[in-house]
Amino acid sequence: MSCNIVKNDSFTSDRLTYTGITDDDTSILVKWRSDVDVIRFFKNNEPITVQSHTVWFNDFYLPDDTRYDFIITEKITNSKIGTVSIKDIDYSDHSCEISYMIAENDFQRKGFASEAVIAMMKKMNVEGITTFRAEIHINNTASIKMIEKLGFLFKSQNGEFLQYIT
Repeated sequence: MSCNIVKNDSFTSDRLTYTGITDDDTSILVKWRSDVDVIRFFKNNEPITVQSHTVWFNDFYLPDDTRYDFIITEKITNSKIGTVSIKDIDYSDHSCEISYMIAENDFQRKGFASEAVIAMMKKMNVEGITTFRAEIHINNTASIKMIEKLGFLFKSQNGEFLQYIT
């Protein structure tokens, strides 16, 4: 089985629009992935460059049919505010990992991450995915509270990361 969504897919929720990342998003993704406040809780928390992003995008992301990344745009202001992603889709056990970031400070702590995770989970449920994993840095208390509120349960700890599952 394969996914019926495509890399340049788009969808919406109440306050947000989600569009598959493209090479046109390079500058904003590099900006976000180079902001130490944004990446401090990432597994790979080293800033990225345009060159490293371009290599990742072309050589790893585009050919990977188990990963889909979406830019989150807030509808009222039409501001790009972050990303929501799924990766490691496994149709044999109907699971994938979900990740998210609200990179723009003005949009943090307003429920946008929750809305994005719920929208992505609904989209993937249509694709037959029923189990979602999330890995969250032990010091990212806001994200831990949010993911638990969404019904994810603590599964295990791997170093500085807590693993949650639905």
